[in-house]
Amino acid sequence: MNKKKRLVIGVSIIVILLVYMALTTGLISNQYEVSEAVAAKGNLTGKVIMINGSMVPGTDRWDALNRTLTFKMTDGIATLDVVYKGDKPDIPPEATNIEAVVTGQFKNNVFEAFRMLTKCPSKYESQGSIYTAPAKAP
Repeated sequence: MNKKKRLVIGVSIIVILLVYMALTTGLISNQYEVSEAVAAKGNLTGKVIMINGSMVPGTDRWDALNRTLTFKMTDGIATLDVVYKGDKPDIPPEATNIEAVVTGQFKNNVFEAFRMLTKCPSKYESQGSIYTAPAKAP
């Protein structure tokens, strides 16, 4: 292999690594907080994006027949209506502050999500379900 081909391959690898690092560190991102997404909604309509926020307690409604979850999402500044279609997330009914990331797009002032991830589901486990070893007698 001549020097020119090795140089092209080397530069290509470096460029790919730099793009990957930029994407994973958020320098180039399609991820928004709720208020940022609401403010830029006109420019984001039809584009697939991710939105971070918290579910507003008491606003979630599950339609098992259509596998659809509707809820409001907020970041404390703005609120957004979300319609998620897919498997029902495993969210305990007693959980009050559920942080989530939804992926989808704006359609008619509603964010239609096809992917939903709740952050740290382990923090929603009840105290009774976590085993702690009994203390040893002195």
